[in-house]
Amino acid sequence: MNLNNFIEDLASSRPTPGGGAAAAMAGAMAAALVEMVAAMPPQSAKCQVLGAKLRKRLMELADEDCRAFDAVMTAYKKKSGMREALEWAMRVPQETMRVAAQVEKVAEQMVREGNKNAVSDAKSAVYLAQAAQKSAMENVEINKQALAKLNKQV
Repeated sequence: MNLNNFIEDLASSRPTPGGGAAAAMAGAMAAALVEMVAAMPPQSAKCQVLGAKLRKRLMELADEDCRAFDAVMTAYKKKSGMREALEWAMRVPQETMRVAAQVEKVAEQMVREGNKNAVSDAKSAVYLAQAAQKSAMENVEINKQALAKLNKQV
């Protein structure tokens, strides 16, 4: 995913990428900062490897969030498969929250144990991970509401 293209797409009037993908990318940026701080003396290979793993997963979730929301839009147009699409669109940000929470824990460790000259980077990772979780929660909630409304109609 090209960052310039992602930002331009995010700024467009198209429904995807949206807040869910942005949440996942905020988490991925947090994980990248964890990797950076973990690579500095005193190095933490364990945190560096974990940061890379979490970053890659969050980038996958950004793409998956777009696919899930596109499925919701398609289901509404076809008037079928809405429940399954909404459930998928809810699972993706739930996973984003879970992974971003892991990033936050590792980032907090880097604040405590990482290179003191990079503490602002580690703290930025904490804040970005928190933002990812909060943003993803908004997507979970909106999809829960849509699912509840759909269940009332049936």
